[in-house]
Amino acid sequence: MRLLKRSAKITIHLLVLLVSVSVYAQNDPQFTQYLFNRMYLNPGATGIGGKTEVNAIYRTQWTGYTGTFDQGGGPTTQLLSASIPFSALKGGLGIYASNDQLGGGSMNREITATYSFHKRIGTNLLGVGLSAGMYSRILDGGEFRPREENDPSIPSTRIGQTQPDFGVGIYLYNPTYQLGLSMKHLNQPTYGFSTETAASPLPRTLYLNGSLLIGVTYTLDISPMFVIKSDFKTVAPELGALVTYNSSLWAGLNYRWQDAASFLIGGNFLNNKIRAGYAMDYVVFGTPAKAPTSHEILLTYYLNPPRSGKKSIIRTPRYRY
Repeated sequence: MRLLKRSAKITIHLLVLLVSVSVYAQNDPQFTQYLFNRMYLNPGATGIGGKTEVNAIYRTQWTGYTGTFDQGGGPTTQLLSASIPFSALKGGLGIYASNDQLGGGSMNREITATYSFHKRIGTNLLGVGLSAGMYSRILDGGEFRPREENDPSIPSTRIGQTQPDFGVGIYLYNPTYQLGLSMKHLNQPTYGFSTETAASPLPRTLYLNGSLLIGVTYTLDISPMFVIKSDFKTVAPELGALVTYNSSLWAGLNYRWQDAASFLIGGNFLNNKIRAGYAMDYVVFGTPAKAPTSHEILLTYYLNPPRSGKKSIIRTPRYRY
């Protein structure tokens, strides 16, 4: 309980500080349903829920947006992940792959494996995680139109570069609250498509995220949630809440600082074997440069955890994430 109060105080101070900080420059894909996408944000969350799960997300950002320079187009992102608790390794194993199409002939692809070591601390479970994978940047030179013909800094064909990529994270798990801190692109993989002087490193990105489960009645819960992203130059906080009925159906709101307000809805089905969710963002900042809405669909399938001679952990039915 002391840890929860201390974490809440730290979070409040951070949120107050962030009000005066400029908006974060997006490098990684962003997901409105971040509460259900823990492993992607933090390798420490791998397998920590005690269930094997396969997760798929499809996001189309600024749907219908077309740039004024030739075709342009809004980003679309696909993410597929799987995680499993693995008691033989005293933790969990996971893997995810993402395809982030940025529009205008540019895309990023990633495939990453994760491991989390789990340590029980009282009623809490602490996950310390590592991630390792390959991160690719791809440019289609045919989609660009240079100011100067034969500009050597602009490729004339489709080219790509792949570099190793690493991350770390810690994740505190409790049936009534969660708090995680992680860093992606720890080694800052660098890409140079034309010359060494044009090299572009992928900046380290820090994520702080958490949620709290508040039981209002026997069948009604409220879950405040937040995520803060930073590349150590700029910061982007998000804050929201879900209202859940009977641990199965939920709806909620989320706000991304200096960007968009979001509506979320979803539920658990087939005896909690399947989770389905939908989110819609409505742009409230920078509207001249964006289409007004973004859409995101999430689908999760749960399997029974593998048996290893011990009984599976029984979780409280009020906690459905």
